[in-house]
Amino acid sequence: MCRLFRRPSSGQVLGFAMAFSIHQRPAMLLRLQSEIFDMVVVGGGITGAGVARDAALRGLKVALIERGDFAIGTSSRSSKLIHGGVRYLEMGDVALVFEAVRERQRLMRLAPHLARPQSFLLPVYEARKKHSVFILDVGLTLYDLLASFAGVMHHRALRTKPMKRLEPLLKSAGLDGGVRFWDAMTDDGRLVMANLRGALQAGALPVSRVSFVEPVWKNNRLLSVRLRDELSGQTFLVATQTVVSATGPWTDELHGKWKHAPTAQTLRPSKGVHIVVPRDRLPLNQAVMMTAQDGRVVFALPWPHATVLGTTDTLYHGDIREPEATFADAAYLLDTANQHFDAPDRPLELADVISSWAGIRPLVANSSESSYKTSREHVVSTDPRGLVTVAGGKLTTYRVMAEQTVDAALKLLPAQLVAELKPSPTATLPLPGADQLVGVIRPLETLSDRLQGQHKLAEDVAWHLARSYGSDAEDVLAACDAEPGGRTPVLADLPYLWGELAWLTREEMVITLTDLCVRRTQLYYLAGERLLALAPEMARRLAGWCDAPDARQAEWIAELAAFIEARKIRAESALIAASPEAESAHVA
Repeated sequence: MCRLFRRPSSGQVLGFAMAFSIHQRPAMLLRLQSEIFDMVVVGGGITGAGVARDAALRGLKVALIERGDFAIGTSSRSSKLIHGGVRYLEMGDVALVFEAVRERQRLMRLAPHLARPQSFLLPVYEARKKHSVFILDVGLTLYDLLASFAGVMHHRALRTKPMKRLEPLLKSAGLDGGVRFWDAMTDDGRLVMANLRGALQAGALPVSRVSFVEPVWKNNRLLSVRLRDELSGQTFLVATQTVVSATGPWTDELHGKWKHAPTAQTLRPSKGVHIVVPRDRLPLNQAVMMTAQDGRVVFALPWPHATVLGTTDTLYHGDIREPEATFADAAYLLDTANQHFDAPDRPLELADVISSWAGIRPLVANSSESSYKTSREHVVSTDPRGLVTVAGGKLTTYRVMAEQTVDAALKLLPAQLVAELKPSPTATLPLPGADQLVGVIRPLETLSDRLQGQHKLAEDVAWHLARSYGSDAEDVLAACDAEPGGRTPVLADLPYLWGELAWLTREEMVITLTDLCVRRTQLYYLAGERLLALAPEMARRLAGWCDAPDARQAEWIAELAAFIEARKIRAESALIAASPEAESAHVA
């Protein structure tokens, strides 16, 4: 099973060796109730995972709880980019861009499988010109300077013909050249899991489907927290000295449970929507930064098996648990793409959409009138009774946010304990999956070639495993070879393997079919409704891997079907597009 964590006097951290699956969950719940923690992190997204890893690596005894599945909220619903934020330069957020580009470079070194270079084009069209090519050239020179020219390549200003050579699908009419620059792409769900696995390896205790109920104080000082196991309904107390709120859009909700918590982090939720179309409907060579008619930035992002269009950026007042991608959102994105590209055969339309996702950005409220102009800076605050709150921020800067949050938490802990701790190592320590990639020239190409040569994998499967798991890909293949038919693709046109799903279930706390298809893999985004025909076989295998009763299979299938159904974008919603609310929704 496991060796319990302890903190030796030297300050060195001893972790515990254990798998990370539902089989270990009862023992993990027992540990929550029987041990004393220095910190309980609430929120299993990228910020909470980063905080747990940072704190555990310093030597703190840490538990992390997540009410749903890990990465279930904003952290699996981003644009899946690691970027400095070119458009923030226009808003004067130079400090934010400087921090972001430096973190982008750091992540590309410490997790090259999860922060992969991506070429972007920013075309300039006369009809939608915000800035000339000259102004963009000057601005991107500053962008390169902020990264200390440490990027994979410097930007270039281009005339019309070179732009068309790089991306032939760009419309020619009105094209007045543009610029090419570089950022990075990621799989946000996998980035969260890499940080959680790193936290686990350092001794942290991350448990999903556990929610925060209330704090318990004695003499106005935190004594413990009451939690609820969402699978059984049982509530229990966990002894801890501090709580970190890394709850994203739910920050204000946790403050309400804390009572009289700091109010500086009042949020301004912003909804971002993305849609996915088949790659053959928009087979891009480059990522393209488009300018919509209202002046906002929308991306067209090439994935190996699809193309993603997004994001919208609108103030949101609905249910933050399940924001919807509406017809108006999809029409806005499709219209923007059709203004920039000549899609093969015909313009893009609603029938081309395979899948969609909508997420809530937990922006810290300021005086700006629109979410598009609201700062992406983060704020860390403390309540002397034991609460540290981190709010706002960007996916790209999660590591800095985590480090600063732990620094703030140390001020609430006993001085003797703090004196025994190590400095944060996350600025130089590779993430899990990158241990054999750091310092390697063209690491993904090298790994993919090895997987193809030594393990006889098809090229697309080798690339998929390299990009998803890095140097852990060989462990995934070992699981494939141990699983009957483990190297067989789940779907013939996608590179996911049955044995890969078995490995994920055992190593990354998969509890439901939706966990597996939406947050551990991108099967939902790439296959959409096609998953429904496959769901019974997936549920049967998952039940075997989890030793779950047969009755759970029907529950899992129904949950996945409801998830897919709720994300359909229906043409009959077209009436929404004519409403005043829809007309103003995308106005900056």
